Amino acid sequence: MNKKTVMGTFGASLLGAAVYFIGKTVLKGSMFSYEYAKNAGKIKRSIEIKLEEDGVYALRKLDSRPFKILQLTDMHIGGGYLSRHEDKQALKIMKQMIETTRPDCIVLTGDLVCSRAHITWSRNNLNSIKIITTLLENIGIPYAVTFGNHDVEPKSTHGKRELCEYLCKQEHCLMVRYKAAETITGYSNYPVKLRNPDGSLNSVLYMIDSNEYLKAEKRGGYDYIHDDQVEWYAGEVNRFRQEEGTNVPSFVFIHIPLQEYEQAWNSVTEAGKDTVYYYGSRNEDVSCSRHGSKLFDKILELGSTKGVFCGHDHLNDFSVEYKGIRLTYGQGIDCLLYAKNFAEHKGGTELRIYPDGSFSVMGKKHRRKA
Repeated sequence: MNKKTVMGTFGASLLGAAVYFIGKTVLKGSMFSYEYAKNAGKIKRSIEIKLEEDGVYALRKLDSRPFKILQLTDMHIGGGYLSRHEDKQALKIMKQMIETTRPDCIVLTGDLVCSRAHITWSRNNLNSIKIITTLLENIGIPYAVTFGNHDVEPKSTHGKRELCEYLCKQEHCLMVRYKAAETITGYSNYPVKLRNPDGSLNSVLYMIDSNEYLKAEKRGGYDYIHDDQVEWYAGEVNRFRQEEGTNVPSFVFIHIPLQEYEQAWNSVTEAGKDTVYYYGSRNEDVSCSRHGSKLFDKILELGSTKGVFCGHDHLNDFSVEYKGIRLTYGQGIDCLLYAKNFAEHKGGTELRIYPDGSFSVMGKKHRRKA
């Protein structure tokens, strides 16, 4: 055997050993998180789930209390060995928020995962999704998902279609490959109906994919909600209006904030007549797209949507009313990226929807146990 062959064999063996070692450590990191997630206990709920004839899920209340929707955002589960402690902390915050709030429905507004190998030692974004769903499926409360910009990174192992296909198969997940939205931009565009105990339609939750990055433009930056998505939203609002004979109240959940969030905050600081301040603060720039979306103007035109909920910016947590529309930042959970040490910004956001169509919003802070 010549020297080149020996070196080649040694190199192949070294590479194989490295791959085996990395695989074992990634698996160990995953098991650390899975072990915690699979031990979550069931929470009793007074809600009935039904997939209706139009291909979307409806949640029917079984008592007269208001609907409680818990928004959780920016969990950034890494799913690898390097992120195992941060992952467990994020799962603990999720579990505490759910146990404290005991919601009828959970909405995850993007950046569920962070599949960056240099931070987590894993690029397997589906594995991170599975860790989250293990927790939620064991708890047993229905949950909806809309994607964020980190859920599929350039070198992630799985695309949005594959993540969507997996989520749609979970027992308590309300995501559907909605036929009316199959040809538009994004993968997490679908409605969820909320029905009163008598079966009447109380309101509709719209999940809208705010996409990831502007790949076609030289400077890039964050993407936005595209025109075809806005037209889809308008079509759904009009459909429900025709079916019900009235304008059905609704709420929109996205990941990347609209430009109107920045306008709303500026109006608050200038004591603008168009704005009502409720709570929270802006502790970083509003990281919206440079490309304006037509969604907010369409919301104003149609008069159905009462509030918009986003994530994305881990240190912003304000909730204001702008031009009659409630704009709210979800309380982030991130324990892995730039806000990992800011405990005061972690938690969830509770939306209560009452039988008469009125609603309230409250930020729910995570409290560390002594």
